[in-house]
Amino acid sequence: MLRLLFTFLAFSSYAAGAEAVPGALAGSWTLREAFAGKLPSECRNARLVFTSDGKLIALSGELRFVTKISVKRRDAGFIVHQDFLEHNSKANCQGKSGEYMLSRFVQDIYFERNGAFLRQYIWTKETGRFIEFVRTLGT
Repeated sequence: MLRLLFTFLAFSSYAAGAEAVPGALAGSWTLREAFAGKLPSECRNARLVFTSDGKLIALSGELRFVTKISVKRRDAGFIVHQDFLEHNSKANCQGKSGEYMLSRFVQDIYFERNGAFLRQYIWTKETGRFIEFVRTLGT
């Protein structure tokens, strides 16, 4: 499970494009309890925030990792292309630095809505491996 969270953090960044962030993605998403419960307590509050100005902000531990995103529809989901903007040089919930996470940065991520949940697929959808987030109340 830690590998999944690490992959989530490595994939999560900020990208911008001509298209606005779709309503299905917009807002703040917290790691779903079913996934978070299997992680160390420091990692259970990992969040993704899709902003209206085309950014994806990944929050884990003290790390704030920001990318500019562009979003394209693909099948039942979205390909989110991200370009690195910045990080705060702090450690994530696993003690990995922002520089370490940047060295493992992946530009394209596949997301899919599954009812109330947002699935982030690891590598590609075909792997069948994903982590799920639930929309944070008030967003």
